[in-house]
Amino acid sequence: MSLNPLINEKKHKKHYICDLPDPVLALIISSLPTKEAVRTSLLSKRWRHLWKDISKIDLKEGGYEEIQLFRELVSKLLVVCDCWNLTKFSFSCNVRENANKVNEWLCGFINPGIEELIIDLKMIEKPLVFPHHLFTFARLTKFHLNMDQILNLPSSILLPSLRSLSLKNIIFPDSSSAHRLFSGCPSLEELTLVYRNWMNVKAITISSPLLQKAVIRDWKYDDDDDDNNDDEDDYQSHEEDEEDDDIDGQNGSKCCEIVVDGANLKSFSYGGFPGNDYSLISTNALIEATIDIESPYYCFEFDHWELYQDAGYFVSSLLEKLSCVERLGITETTFMVLSTEESLLWNLPVFSNLVEFRIFFDYPIELSYQPLLEILKKTPCLQVISFGSGVCMPIDRANMDPLPLCFKTHLKTIKIRDCRGLQKELHGIKILLQSAAVLKKLHVRCRLYTFDSYSRTKVEVNTKEVFEKIAKFPQASVDCDMEFV
Repeated sequence: MSLNPLINEKKHKKHYICDLPDPVLALIISSLPTKEAVRTSLLSKRWRHLWKDISKIDLKEGGYEEIQLFRELVSKLLVVCDCWNLTKFSFSCNVRENANKVNEWLCGFINPGIEELIIDLKMIEKPLVFPHHLFTFARLTKFHLNMDQILNLPSSILLPSLRSLSLKNIIFPDSSSAHRLFSGCPSLEELTLVYRNWMNVKAITISSPLLQKAVIRDWKYDDDDDDNNDDEDDYQSHEEDEEDDDIDGQNGSKCCEIVVDGANLKSFSYGGFPGNDYSLISTNALIEATIDIESPYYCFEFDHWELYQDAGYFVSSLLEKLSCVERLGITETTFMVLSTEESLLWNLPVFSNLVEFRIFFDYPIELSYQPLLEILKKTPCLQVISFGSGVCMPIDRANMDPLPLCFKTHLKTIKIRDCRGLQKELHGIKILLQSAAVLKKLHVRCRLYTFDSYSRTKVEVNTKEVFEKIAKFPQASVDCDMEFV
């Protein structure tokens, strides 16, 4: 009998996932959402207990009708799972009156082998307690904590492997505890701070030799991108509401001086409305930066106009520290606060390394807008400029005056988003094409719909017609390649 048929049969034998060893199956199950991982126990007798060895647990409370089911699931997992096997734990819920139960859950799931820990807790009515040994975990590399409550820290903190730290809304008991936390993270590379206030901290220096990215959001009304339950998310006690009514969100004063020292800092982003004093030192390695000043509702009142002026001085000082960046993004309100004092625009630093400038507006920006021209005058080597919501120019204006030097010598790429095809927008694009002497590429993206202010209805944009008009502009087909998307 020939062995060839047996060999061929062996070669073409099908392999199934059930043929894999248990440790491999447990690893695969760990990659599933936690609820789906638990459901694998229904597949067969062999699979009944495999999910109990998962290394990742992600628990997020759903709507109000799911609260009881969520609590039962968490309690069951805590009993049957091998929590010492966890390397990633993510937990999000509204605590309400269940502080004791949440404390029990956190102490049960958090173990020294955790590498990634993500905790989002809201609607806290009683104090929460984290296990003190959490702040000495040798393997923890990523830690995110969102909790509108005082965080009591141990006297000794050392997180030698922590590379990414994100703190949102927590309140430090005092300056020394904040200092202990930041100084206890020698390997920190990414830092995100989202704060309503630093009420108990007068001054703090955040210094890490490996820090490469810093994101600061200094704004007390911060909404989670992936949370839609406004009634629950905005929960606060009566005393907290009184604090929120305070203009600066800092009990009426800028109570904290925060210094970020990072010799290897490459990316910096600031968002919100200035409520504290921030300083950057050792910024020569910076590559990109974004400043997103957001306007609080009360600043629209004339009585609070001085707050815009203060924000203007804040932005001016920040730009001085960011003068070495290669890529810079600025928003509409950031431009506005800079224009509150003429001296702020006159004293802008020269951005000699800047090659890409991103402008974020909610509407087409006029090319004759003085703050824009003043900044462009200080960017001699600019190669790429991006307009986030289109450009425009009054029909009676025939050019950019004065024309920034970079338009004559370096500007090679112009990107325009949300073009609606209005006459003043097309005129703005025409002026750009005529002004950029060494332009190589023009990217234009049309908005599908525009708003008709007369009929109060949405009007579909004729994209083809818009592109045909742009293509006929002088220099459009001669000096640059156009890309319409």
